[in-house]
Amino acid sequence: MLLHIMLGFQALLTMAVLPNERITGEDMKNNTRTHTQPAEPTGDDLTTMMRRYTAYNHWANQQLAEWLRTASEEDLHREIESSFSSLQETVLHIWSAEHLWLQIVKDESAENNPAKHFNGSKEDLLKGWLQASENFNNHVQTMSLEDLQAKRPKSRGEGYTVIADMIHHCMNHSTYHRGQLITMGRQARLGSPPRTDFIYYVGLSGE
Repeated sequence: MLLHIMLGFQALLTMAVLPNERITGEDMKNNTRTHTQPAEPTGDDLTTMMRRYTAYNHWANQQLAEWLRTASEEDLHREIESSFSSLQETVLHIWSAEHLWLQIVKDESAENNPAKHFNGSKEDLLKGWLQASENFNNHVQTMSLEDLQAKRPKSRGEGYTVIADMIHHCMNHSTYHRGQLITMGRQARLGSPPRTDFIYYVGLSGE
């Protein structure tokens, strides 16, 4: 019986792969497959992707900021276990990272980070955060393919990182922590959070 189950499972996996691809017995044994790496976006593909993603990031931050405006000061500072200890600390982390990465992309000093020693009101917090993502988006909208393919020294270790990869990293980082904000906000009983999926944004923008 076990043999029949295993054979059936292997057949399902084989049918699920793309045409002209098959899972071999060695693949099953090692539980690994070798995939061809997808081609990296180039030319207009790269500039369009980066511009769309930073525009999406700013929009998603706006949706979360509107939701967080319903939070009280107590809610913002309520201790909740996550990567950071409160809603405010999480927002500050996203804001700080977006500011920092933009300064690196622009090859400018990142010493005066406004989120690092923040001590303002809820509205100041949300305004500063949204300004950072707007600044990031505005700058990327002006970048050429050559700008995106330029490199900056790695912050740790030797070598260089392509600017487009830095931008992609920062936007992905913000998405990760927005997910945490939603989980933390639910625990603080803020009510239903907004939808911020990229595919939802694409639908709204009519693309």
